[in-house]
Amino acid sequence: MLACTLLPLVFALTLDDPKQTPPAPAPANATAPVAGAPTVEQLEQRVAALFQELQDKYSKLENPSEDEMKQIQTEVAARADAALADLDLATLSDTQLAAIEPLIGWSPAARERMQKILIEKAKAPTAAGFMAAVQAASLGSRGGAGGEPVLLLDHPGFAEGVATEDGAAVFELLEDAPKAELAKRAAMIEAYSTRFTPDAPMLVVMTGEGYLKLANAALTKEKSAAVRTTVLAAIAAKSVTAEGRDKKILERMAKTLNGAAARGELVGFPIPTMHCDWVKRVDGTTPFKDFADLKGKVVVLDFWATWCGPCVGSFPKVAQLRTDYPADKLEIVGVTSIQGMVAHTKREAVQCEGDTEKEKTELLAFMKDMGVTWTVAITTEDVFNPDFGIRGIPFVAILDQAGKVYKVGMHPSDEGSIRAAIDELLSASGPAATPAKPANTRASGG
Repeated sequence: MLACTLLPLVFALTLDDPKQTPPAPAPANATAPVAGAPTVEQLEQRVAALFQELQDKYSKLENPSEDEMKQIQTEVAARADAALADLDLATLSDTQLAAIEPLIGWSPAARERMQKILIEKAKAPTAAGFMAAVQAASLGSRGGAGGEPVLLLDHPGFAEGVATEDGAAVFELLEDAPKAELAKRAAMIEAYSTRFTPDAPMLVVMTGEGYLKLANAALTKEKSAAVRTTVLAAIAAKSVTAEGRDKKILERMAKTLNGAAARGELVGFPIPTMHCDWVKRVDGTTPFKDFADLKGKVVVLDFWATWCGPCVGSFPKVAQLRTDYPADKLEIVGVTSIQGMVAHTKREAVQCEGDTEKEKTELLAFMKDMGVTWTVAITTEDVFNPDFGIRGIPFVAILDQAGKVYKVGMHPSDEGSIRAAIDELLSASGPAATPAKPANTRASGG
């Protein structure tokens, strides 16, 4: 992991799942601030002071070993516990809890206490109870009440609670829910589509993306298509009067929901069209011009950007992957798009707004500085590619030898899953396609 801002590093160290970096959510209550407790401003100052201390101490640390990372994790948790020692989480208001959410996120002990509080609140058959159940599940408990996440759909407060900023997180929690269990709840999932009307609140409309993923998994193809039409109509109607940030959000949603992933035509289908504007290896050569040229190879697509700390932090793992598999069997492509700047790690960032050739030159320099041993491609499509349903980077997708999408939505740190997918595809090509090194080879400290 290379030096970057501390916050992604701390979350990467304290959260069990490297694909998720959510702060600890505040419980769904409406209690007033406790008399004698620190004010919201004082709590925010407390968090900021600790953050700055940790930032000063660790921001220049490069490539920590596994033991060093464990030591950092232990220290961060201990410092967070000390900062929370005088607070009773069960009595704090929403705003107070929101102020200290980074501290709760950094402390396993605090997260456990918060889960217990939320699980109790989740017993209320209300929208607030549903929100508490989702928050508890986000912190790692199973469904907020001792069950699987799919049981969140059975909560009496689902219909109202899901149309909130916290409640909408349920859709991400259900991404891996068993389809058989979702199918049992198809009627209530389909019924939620009636909330998408031309005058629906923005919070309801914003749940459309996650909701359609759930509908695709739970409903028949015909019913999910009808639901998609309803959701898109609501977005279009809302866009007419929306302004500023809301309008941009709706435009992005429309593109995403018209993409292959939202149509259920991504995994198992040919790679969505992507136009390569620039393809280079670190030596300046162009190994291919179009993704169609890579048929016959397994292809790992790593969507990234220079300003993305977790993306750059995963480089050692990507480099090890490149070392471990033969280049004639596996192609690794770092996919990005024009960003208007290159956030160099070993030199000053360079602004390139309006000068794409300058950005390409700087990107090649970035690759050389960072020892990028795989191919990098700039596509005319945004790195947050709507066809792949990308909402955050890094985002890894794997193509099979026929150019079809085999796996999506992985993080470079998901080494076991990535290697297993590669090995499955290569095994179909015969013994010659086995890795150049054992698949369990790992880069030290990476």
